[in-house]
Amino acid sequence: MSARSSTLAVVKGALSAVETERATINDLNVYPVPDGDTGTNLALTVRAIVEELEHSAADDNASLAAAVTKGSLMGARGNSGVILSQIVRGVCDVLGSVSATGAAEVKNALYEASAAAYRAVKEPVEGTMLTVIREMAAAAQAVPDSSAVQNLLAIVEDAGRVAVERTTEQLAVLRKAGVVDAGGYGLLVLLRGLSAVLAGKAPVDRAVAGSDRAALLAPALRAGEASELSRYRYCTSFLVRGSGLSRSALEEFLLPIGDSSLVVGDEEMLKVHVHTDDPGVVLSHAVMLGALSEVEVNDMHSQTRDRDARLQERTETATAVVAVVAGEGNKKLFRDLGCAAIVDGGQSMNPSAAQLLEAVEELGSDEVILLPNNGNVILTAEQAAGMSARHIAVVPSTSMPGGLSAMVAFDPDADAVGNARAMEEAIAGAHSAEITHAVRDSGLDGVVVRQGQVMGLVDGRLVAAGDDLCETFAVVMRQLAGDDPEVVTVLTSLNGSDVAIEDLESTAHALCPQAEVSFYTGGQPLYPILVGAE
Repeated sequence: MSARSSTLAVVKGALSAVETERATINDLNVYPVPDGDTGTNLALTVRAIVEELEHSAADDNASLAAAVTKGSLMGARGNSGVILSQIVRGVCDVLGSVSATGAAEVKNALYEASAAAYRAVKEPVEGTMLTVIREMAAAAQAVPDSSAVQNLLAIVEDAGRVAVERTTEQLAVLRKAGVVDAGGYGLLVLLRGLSAVLAGKAPVDRAVAGSDRAALLAPALRAGEASELSRYRYCTSFLVRGSGLSRSALEEFLLPIGDSSLVVGDEEMLKVHVHTDDPGVVLSHAVMLGALSEVEVNDMHSQTRDRDARLQERTETATAVVAVVAGEGNKKLFRDLGCAAIVDGGQSMNPSAAQLLEAVEELGSDEVILLPNNGNVILTAEQAAGMSARHIAVVPSTSMPGGLSAMVAFDPDADAVGNARAMEEAIAGAHSAEITHAVRDSGLDGVVVRQGQVMGLVDGRLVAAGDDLCETFAVVMRQLAGDDPEVVTVLTSLNGSDVAIEDLESTAHALCPQAEVSFYTGGQPLYPILVGAE
């Protein structure tokens, strides 16, 4: 494996680890402000390194170190991301100057990483990720140079774990909330991820992640109190390029107009982060110094309220549902029925297991139902469930109407297993139909269909084919009416069709006179009409 491939694999391991625990890290975030974005900022910073490496032709230590340093600086987000970029810079300054990497080089790299992080912060605060990287570096110095790198990293990781646990008592705001520092824990997670790859293991130990989560967040969930809003409202960050840039001068400018300011880089490129009430003043000043890019402004007051709401929701709901849904109207229906998270997808645009898992992790609920709503997504949903330490039940819904039937049976106060049983029973007692256009000539279930014709399927069986959408809909409804449904739900996506919705409604009511018939504009692609009957 080339040096570039090896480096990329290690960084991807770190990214996978922090992505897995991103929601946990976000919810731990109470310092310097409870804006709940530390996990996201760390993930985006590491992802920027991955993207820089993927677009780089570098394949020697010096050029790889330069690419990693550049990616981390340009992609740094928030306080945690900027400090991480300096930790990365310190590591790269050492490892980029050597031809081989052993315990001695890693020890030096960690020492310089700690020093660089502390240099970046004008007023270092203990009980943060600064403390954690310092304790990691200190533990490394006691290890003999002859040790294997894996053994060294195991000792460093253990020291990091202890340091993270101690942060609760080192910082008053953490002690009050009863949680560890989010940035420090995120740094530990990143180390776990890259260490696993170096040891030839899976990049993420999800069992460890799951067992840590409940203990880490329990105090925050119990607190149930509104977080204090930050002194300044807007988290502002950007990259400025120019010549003769002065870090100290920019720091002096920021001092009276905000807090949590960080300015890192060199005379040609500076990454700037500050909390302020007037981002415009900051950006107007910076644009006179050079060219701006990577500008990001976030309302921390809104983020804090969102974090509080997220934590409060978790104390009130035992189980959450993640559903794969296409179409804005359909998404609203699922949300109205209590679906906590939507993953965009369906026929011809199946989501990945990683996308499903990301949605699960963002919720943070320990009991989760996955509704794939498409036969092609069921296996992917099962793979995602197998990758998580949480209690995830996959309800094998094969259509959006079936998923809606399942949602009607959903009880947020019941556990995942009980919900899965009730939701599967609801699907078993329902029928679903799809009306779409044939993409080729074919024959199925005794019905011949030509390319471009309208065809209707009931429970996956082809029952009608023709040139008229309304006539095909009528055949489908006759099939469904044979089981005397009590409720019929029709999801439409006519997209400028000359078919009148009133004609479809008349047909449905005429063929199912005893049923409660409801029409909704679902907006799903490929299928002008979807029908559920139960």
